[in-house]
Amino acid sequence: MQPPGYYVQRSGGLFPAPFPQDSLELDTVEPMFQFLGILLAKCLQDGRLIDMPLSRPFLKLMCMGEVGHSLSQQFGDVSLTSSNLGDSFRSENSDLTASIIEEVEKEMKLEGDRKFQSKPVPAWFSDILNEEDFESVNPHRASFLQQLRDLSARKQRILKDRTMSDDQKNVLLAELALPNPSDPNLSIRLEDIGLTFEFDPSSRVHNFHSHPLKPGGEQEDVTMDNVEEYIDLVLDFCFVSGIRRQMEAFRSGFNQVFPMAKLHSFSPMELGSLLCGDQAPCWTMEDILNYTEPKLGYTRESPGFVRFVNVLSRLSADERKAFLQFTTGCSSLPPGGLANLHPRLTVVRKVDGSDGSYPSVNTCVHYLKLPEYSSEDILRERLLAATREKGFHLN
Repeated sequence: MQPPGYYVQRSGGLFPAPFPQDSLELDTVEPMFQFLGILLAKCLQDGRLIDMPLSRPFLKLMCMGEVGHSLSQQFGDVSLTSSNLGDSFRSENSDLTASIIEEVEKEMKLEGDRKFQSKPVPAWFSDILNEEDFESVNPHRASFLQQLRDLSARKQRILKDRTMSDDQKNVLLAELALPNPSDPNLSIRLEDIGLTFEFDPSSRVHNFHSHPLKPGGEQEDVTMDNVEEYIDLVLDFCFVSGIRRQMEAFRSGFNQVFPMAKLHSFSPMELGSLLCGDQAPCWTMEDILNYTEPKLGYTRESPGFVRFVNVLSRLSADERKAFLQFTTGCSSLPPGGLANLHPRLTVVRKVDGSDGSYPSVNTCVHYLKLPEYSSEDILRERLLAATREKGFHLN
């Protein structure tokens, strides 16, 4: 029995949890992200599927690859300025010696470097994700931030209304409040909920209880005057500053296999299909007939194979994933579904099989050995029981 929080289940898919970047916990987390980068890159390189529900925002970050535009642009500006001014000295002051010009250029380069170093270099994935992405990976927190945005928008409308006096505006501003989740007929003033400039993680397994979003944030209350800043800082911590070391480690691992910049050409949906296949496998009766090979005792007209097709076409989404895991070793299908499953799923008649026996498989070649059961109900019961079997008893 694993402790609570050991397994992660996110309806929107997997995305890095934000951490304080000086946390000792990251010394353990970073190597994991580096390994994940190596793993996903190797899966892409070898054409292997991995049953991992990656979120669309995470795939969106991967598609950006080696952005690096902020760093190169800033460095380019410094170099260009030094070079141009050096040329100007040479053309207008021919009597200056080369050594003097070099000293001037060195001084300018040092000054440029100091200016460059004084500005924090943006993360390579800055400004990629938006509010829609935040709703996908953190719906509950996104819902609260949307309430704060609505409150801020109402404040701005009041402040910009030229038909009201300052006193009238102050009265309306004082009445601004958030909806009460426990009673729709009541509301709560922002100042009354005790919100500070801190981030509280959604789980205690991350080993930190809160993190100030700015210096002294734990002592500063969120009010109507600074609510916009709070929204921006929460988004920044969740999507940039709180996942920077994790994403740098991930990119470092990925680039050990091949440059992540090569993913620029793919959309998040395309990349997800290449990596994870169809996470909700779907097929029709026609797909099964067209892309499944009955052999060694079965033909497409055999009663046993027809019963198999009927049962397989009526499986639920979870049952289909379990069937694929049992027969192919992977619970998802490649892009294009059964048509692109190689080798093709082959169904053969199990020798000496009866209603009391179970199907067996050879997952390496997608080979299903199926007894010729007397009814669809028995076939379904035995097949699903086999998919729940662990180990190599039926493999």
